[in-house]
Amino acid sequence: MTDYKNILYEKPADKVLRITLNRPERMNAMSPQLLHELDHAMDEFEQDPDLSVMIIRGAGRSFCAGYDLGIDQKRGSGSRIMRDRAAMQDLVRRWMRLWSLLKPTIAQVHGHCIAGGTELAGHCDLVFASDDAMFGNQPGRTMGILPTMSMWPTLMGPRRTKELFFTGDPFTARQAHEWGLVNRVFPRDQLDRGTLEYAQRVAMVSAELLMLHKAAVNRWLEVTGIRAAEQSAADLDVIAHETDTVRNWMRMIREKGLKAALEARDGPFRR
Repeated sequence: MTDYKNILYEKPADKVLRITLNRPERMNAMSPQLLHELDHAMDEFEQDPDLSVMIIRGAGRSFCAGYDLGIDQKRGSGSRIMRDRAAMQDLVRRWMRLWSLLKPTIAQVHGHCIAGGTELAGHCDLVFASDDAMFGNQPGRTMGILPTMSMWPTLMGPRRTKELFFTGDPFTARQAHEWGLVNRVFPRDQLDRGTLEYAQRVAMVSAELLMLHKAAVNRWLEVTGIRAAEQSAADLDVIAHETDTVRNWMRMIREKGLKAALEARDGPFRR
C-alpha cells in the first residue's frame, strides 16, 4: 500500500474503504500532492477484491475548501494558455476517473464543501451530509468557472445551477438535499455512523452486481454527453482566466495577499 501523507487510507474488514482528506489545518484544501495521493487511492480501491464501497470524508472542521491557492500549481511546458488548458483538462480527467470507478463511492460531507470540494463530492455516486454542511462556489465571483461544473446542471438542473453560479452564494445541506445534490442529511454527530451503516448495507450486495448497477446509470448519463460537457466547461474556464476580472484578482493576491483578496471578493456579498 502507498505511504500516504495527505490522506488516511483505512481498510477495515467490512469491505468498506474510508479515505480521509487529512489537511485539517488548511480545511483539507487540495494540494497537488493530496490530489496525487487521491489518484493512487482510487487505483488501490478499484484493484482490491476485498473492497466494495469507498467513503471519502475530511478531517477536522470541514470536508474540503477547494484547491489550495497558497501552493503554486505546476502547469508544465508550452504557452500560458496551453499550460492552463492542459491543467484544466487534467482536472476533468481526474474527476471523471472518480465518477467512472467500477465500484460505488460516497462523499461524507461536513462543514465547508466549496469550489473544488464540490467537484470532488459531485463526482461521487452518493453524497451524505451533516446538517452543518455548507456548499458553494464563491471563487466563481473572480476566478472563472468550475472546470467540471461539479455536475450541478445534471444533478440540480440548469436554472438552479445558474442561480448559484451567478452570485456564488453558499447554500445549506438542507437546500442541497431539496435540490437533488445530496442524498441524505444527518445531525453532525450521526454522520459517521449513518454513512458507514449505509455503506455496509451496500457491501452486502455482490461487487459484480454493484458494478453493473453503477455502469447502467453512468452509461445513461454518458449518452446525454456528460463527458463532452465537462471538457467544454474546462475550456471555457481557460477563457475565463484570460479576462481582466480574473487577471486583476490574481494580481491582487500577489500584491496584497490572499486574505485581502478574499475580503475584496466576498466582503460585498456579506452586506
